[in-house]
Amino acid sequence: MKTIHVWLFIITILSTTGCAPTSRYAWEDYDQKLYDHYKNPAEYDQFVVALKSTIEKGAESDKVPPGIFAEYGFVLYEKGNFEESLIYFKKERDKWPESRILMTKMIDNAKKRPKEKEKTSAPTALPVQTKEVAQ
Repeated sequence: MKTIHVWLFIITILSTTGCAPTSRYAWEDYDQKLYDHYKNPAEYDQFVVALKSTIEKGAESDKVPPGIFAEYGFVLYEKGNFEESLIYFKKERDKWPESRILMTKMIDNAKKRPKEKEKTSAPTALPVQTKEVAQ
């Protein structure tokens, strides 16, 4: 009798795990790509292409992982492409409500950057003050 219970338990476990979905999101080997990027930062452009690919493949099945829109938006922000970074920050904010506060701040910063760039286009030199050394 005990053997039958053990076999029923094993069959139940095997049948239920075989039907479980493999992943809720389309990560597209993101963790390995991120590790490779940290290991070799000189290949930054490859990482950017990998992020874009993860977004495109995830968008096909509406399974874009959390944080990917924000990370790609930040990559664009770092490159100075503020207008396009706004698009991805807004996508992250809209898809993941728990990121709303951070994404709102990033959106505000991205909106301010072009204005700051215009103001600081012609930097002025500060006067250098020299102190006389007492002898």
